[in-house]
Amino acid sequence: MIVRYFLLTLMLVWAIPTQADVTETQEKEFLAMVHSINHPTLAYKAEEMKRMLVEANVFSERLKLPTARPININDVLYPHVSPPWFGIIQDSELPYFPATCFSNSIYNSEIPREQRLQALQFGVRGTIETTNFFFSFLQGKLCDVERLGSHNAEYYSDRLDQLVGKPSLIDTNDAFQLATQWLAAVDADMPALRKLTWTVNQLHYKAKGASNAVTLPLYYVDFGSKHYRFAPGSPMKDFDQPQVTVEILGTTKQLQEMRFIDLSLAGRPTLILTNGLELVRITNAPQHTLAAPLH
Repeated sequence: MIVRYFLLTLMLVWAIPTQADVTETQEKEFLAMVHSINHPTLAYKAEEMKRMLVEANVFSERLKLPTARPININDVLYPHVSPPWFGIIQDSELPYFPATCFSNSIYNSEIPREQRLQALQFGVRGTIETTNFFFSFLQGKLCDVERLGSHNAEYYSDRLDQLVGKPSLIDTNDAFQLATQWLAAVDADMPALRKLTWTVNQLHYKAKGASNAVTLPLYYVDFGSKHYRFAPGSPMKDFDQPQVTVEILGTTKQLQEMRFIDLSLAGRPTLILTNGLELVRITNAPQHTLAAPLH
């Protein structure tokens, strides 16, 4: 699960623009802008965590996740907030450029830097993990909800043998119906999803020492397909991936995972920190001050 999260991060992370995209002067300005804001202060982290918790609770309630609700900060065992620049909302039409009124002039040093920094939109990006669920945010969207068995481990990742021979309470049609109901419940773009080709598959598994693979009651409902292409010479290989995928445990009819690879299909409002620039400029209090007793 965590490996897949970092793979998705590599695909969506902000690489330094190449010479084909910007001039050398613009590239220097790009690096200067990143350096000026790319430090998550305590105030920035606190605001992001608050926003992530609220959205995680919306999903948890609407999907009726088998976990204590509401999720509060004490339930978050492994929090992570990405550096601010990596949460900047990207321009969908201009790779490597933030979505601002300056368009591809955002790195033009002839425009006062402060004006360009003020135009940036800080989207929530990070993860929160409880004892049994993982919530991942990219570009201000909750893009992945996954049920866990233990830290960093998918619910049945190391104990699939327990599902061998277990009867399923659903079939492929039921799985599709459940997936679409859950997606609608969290405001996915259902008109767009209905235009995509969809498939329902079950996991095929060969237990240790077995001669034949068996079909397990784990269903994967996939919508659409997105092709990821990497630059020539990259160690990463091109691959295809569903635009949205939902995993369902057939023995209980419970959601195992919902993942939006194509964030345009996640219809919930984008989580923007409207005071993000102000938050990254708040100096952290000295440690001894934080530890001092209140009077």
